[in-house]
Amino acid sequence: MMKFTLKFLLIFNIFCVALFSNELSDTSNKIISINSQINIIKEQNGSSDDIQILENEKNELIKSLPALITSSNDFNQTRLDSYIKSLNHELTKHLPNSQDYIQIQITQACATLDKIYYWSLSQISQAFKDYSKTPDEALIDAITQIQISNYQELKNINLDNQSPNNKNKLLLLELKRQTYSEILSYLKDNSELFDSNFVLTSLNLQRIIDQINIATNFKSNSINIGKITIISLVCIFFILVPRLVSLLLYKILIAILSRSKQMAKEFKEQFVAAIKLPVAIFFVIYAIDLSLIIAYYPATISIEMSNYFDIAYSVVLAWFVIGTLDGYGIIILSKIAQKSGRKEVVNLIIKVLYFIVIIITILVILSKIGFDISTIIASLGIGGLAVALATKDIIANFFASIMLLFDSSFNQGDWIVCAGIEGTVVEIGLRKTTIRTFDNALVFVPNSKIMSESIKNWNRRKVGRQIKMHVGLSYTTSKQSIQNCINDIKEMLLNHPGIAKSGIDSALNNQDARIKYRQSMVSMDDLNGYKNNLFVVLDEFGDSSINILIYCFSKSVVWGEFLATKEDVMLKIMEIVEKYDDASFAFPSQSLYIESMPKIQIYKGESDVK
Repeated sequence: MMKFTLKFLLIFNIFCVALFSNELSDTSNKIISINSQINIIKEQNGSSDDIQILENEKNELIKSLPALITSSNDFNQTRLDSYIKSLNHELTKHLPNSQDYIQIQITQACATLDKIYYWSLSQISQAFKDYSKTPDEALIDAITQIQISNYQELKNINLDNQSPNNKNKLLLLELKRQTYSEILSYLKDNSELFDSNFVLTSLNLQRIIDQINIATNFKSNSINIGKITIISLVCIFFILVPRLVSLLLYKILIAILSRSKQMAKEFKEQFVAAIKLPVAIFFVIYAIDLSLIIAYYPATISIEMSNYFDIAYSVVLAWFVIGTLDGYGIIILSKIAQKSGRKEVVNLIIKVLYFIVIIITILVILSKIGFDISTIIASLGIGGLAVALATKDIIANFFASIMLLFDSSFNQGDWIVCAGIEGTVVEIGLRKTTIRTFDNALVFVPNSKIMSESIKNWNRRKVGRQIKMHVGLSYTTSKQSIQNCINDIKEMLLNHPGIAKSGIDSALNNQDARIKYRQSMVSMDDLNGYKNNLFVVLDEFGDSSINILIYCFSKSVVWGEFLATKEDVMLKIMEIVEKYDDASFAFPSQSLYIESMPKIQIYKGESDVK
């Protein structure tokens, strides 16, 4: 019986389509028909795949409604009013609670529901003409009226005493109420599709387009000169404004967060450079978005297209926030570090802020491409725990790879030593890191093992490769000559172009002014790899030599250049030692001291004995 009833709804709905037929009402009635088919399949315990196909078809129809609403002029209001009047007249011809009376009453309730629904759509359309009421307000009113339209007097009817026709019409009434509520709720949740058109209408865009078309006297069904002209002006405008907006944002932040003119001067170029590219890309995306809205006007762009633009805006906004933190936020955090003395905590705050921005951006992107964020979070429960236990090594390596990327301990091409392996990083994969050793072997190391081991990264050096040696002078060298050698060697190193010097070869001399302020949170020389210590001292009395310790760093970290510098230093040390007559290089030697000599008798022959 239920199967027959639901099939009847399809037939009755076809009658409604014929009665109030236009593209908008056809689409709405198709959605009602699809909901009816879904109910039939569910009643018969049919395939979930069939239900999913119908759901997808329904969603596509609902997505097409915004464009139909903004371009439609016929919302069946006059015909529905006339139809409801005729039904009121028919009610007077029948006795209350009779089968015919109830049948007309149900039909009247359906027509009233249609009237509320199409009235709400007409309000949205009207908003683009006189913008006296926003689409949101019209939708809220309509949804409220439909949801409270429960027709209690009809629900109290005893269905057992009703004809099959009346029962079917009551089911159709409820089906319509649910469908209309679903459609209007969707339109309300995606009201941003109408917002841009609402603004354009308030600016009399259509009137401007028409005037441009009249002025150019160009008539074509496929080419709209008015829209093309406005789109061209929009693109030109948004190409020119990024630099001005970057400077404006910079001035606003300086005015709000700082009173130091010196600080403003130092950071102007760095800050503008940090945000210039994301601001420029934002305006390019916005120009494309606005151009498409104008091209489709008065219809709306599709929800998929709108979501793509939302994703692009989210990425650019995250880029802008990170650029702002990197370009200006570092000053504020530097001041906090100076006052609190907790450099580690403040440094952690910076990394946490970056992480939060990236996570929020990822969640926004997932929601826009159709993922249910709450479902994803809920799925990380007991079921997720079982999977995690079964694939713990894979998951450990996967998250280790993510941590390696965020932690930035090394990059591809870096020379590292980790887990007993030394070589050049070839690739950081999702499960393993590939390292090419210096004997040309390819080694694959699981990322989780790398994360649990200490990592020595030889490439994280800007200035300074260690030169450490002992110069051994012989014990015959005088004290004065030794002191002269030490002074001459030190002076030679201080003047050598290949040796790093304190105060000169330092991160603080970098052109990036942010380093100066970040110095209060972390040692920038150690962070960036600047080594410039220089010592020349008398170190020890060795077994066979008096040793002078030479400890310094080459400017270059390139191996070949380092070897050339070291060789030149050693040759110059030889020249210095050779300058002093009593100074010479010692070599391993031993001296033998005898405390007493035994008495020696010499025998010349037998004749001497006699």
